[in-house]
Amino acid sequence: MLDSLDTLIAFILIMLVVSLLITIAVQMAASLLNLRGLNLAYGLKRTFTVIVPDSDENAKKLVDFILKGQFLSDSFLPDWRVLKPWRHATAIRPEEVFDAIQRIAIGKESVDTTLVNTAKNLLIALGVDKQSLEDATNDITNGRAAKTLVTAYAAARQKLNAAKESIDKACQKLQDWTCIAQERAQQWLTMHTRIITVIFAFFFAFWLQIDTVEIFKLVSSNKAVRDKLIAQAGTVEAQAARVLVDSNVLRDALKSWSEQETDPTIKQALSSIDVATTDTREAVQEKVTNALDGKKPVKNFNAMVTAAAKKQAEGLSAELGVIKTDLDKTGFQLFPDGDGGRWGKGVGSHWWSGSQGHRWGILFSVALLSLGAPFWYHTLKDLMSLRSKVAENISDEQKKQTQKP
Repeated sequence: MLDSLDTLIAFILIMLVVSLLITIAVQMAASLLNLRGLNLAYGLKRTFTVIVPDSDENAKKLVDFILKGQFLSDSFLPDWRVLKPWRHATAIRPEEVFDAIQRIAIGKESVDTTLVNTAKNLLIALGVDKQSLEDATNDITNGRAAKTLVTAYAAARQKLNAAKESIDKACQKLQDWTCIAQERAQQWLTMHTRIITVIFAFFFAFWLQIDTVEIFKLVSSNKAVRDKLIAQAGTVEAQAARVLVDSNVLRDALKSWSEQETDPTIKQALSSIDVATTDTREAVQEKVTNALDGKKPVKNFNAMVTAAAKKQAEGLSAELGVIKTDLDKTGFQLFPDGDGGRWGKGVGSHWWSGSQGHRWGILFSVALLSLGAPFWYHTLKDLMSLRSKVAENISDEQKKQTQKP
């Protein structure tokens, strides 16, 4: 019984280490591609086109301008054309979106007339009084021409205050739509992350020559390797826990943010926020907004999360190095040698020379690695717990046998 469990644990331990490598690569790719920001942009664009039908292209331009603007974008990158795909904000508040649309619609932002008209049509479709928008726009246009913008802004604000009821209702409608858009964006992000996981599983399975069948044969037939893997299982499990469970980017971001704030009221408000492991970025941002209650902190939530994510990625790489060292102690190399690879010692001079007859086993590994590191971590944890109980029961049985006359 113990031998069978040890074989499973040793096999799952190897799969977990490779899956952790894939997890780190996926997180780096998602950050590099700014998947969260791009999915949010697509979600808002879909929302705008539902509110104002047949406005796909203009809606896309409006969303890009809003999310890449200096007020909402949490990117440190300069506003260069070549870097624009990475300037999308990764999280937003509905009221921020409404304020940005309103600023564009009345001419506070220096943009082309297409964006102005798109923003106006969107507000009108949400129920804002058309004449009030036109009057506010005219005030700002005339003020810009006469170089009396401060007075013009005040006059425009009075015009909009006259339509406060319709604006408040429109803002509430947009908040509902924006919440739906962010939920969809989170679903798309999850889907895209899964796709990238499968792609990296394919890449790493072939690069590392992870043949599931041969690895299982190795750990089931070679007791020395199996015992060494079992000896390292507890250490690797603890390292994996720090990577997958203990590390919470949102919690780390709030802690760092609270420490950097000088206002004791804001510091206390941020430190009092409880972040559950299941909380999304948007849910935590809403908690932050409620906790601050209108107070203006020095730092920005999105910027702090980005910094925490970068720090976590660096920590993940360090953790993987420790895990790799622990695995190497067992005699199973994570990265195969260049001379013939993992399965072809003496077969050829290239790392892939020995993998010719292992393609089906490697493809099976792709399917298993696509399950993700959390699956293998929890499976290993459960089997380690079961092994302890089985070992304890066997020990008790042996004691009873020795006590019999």
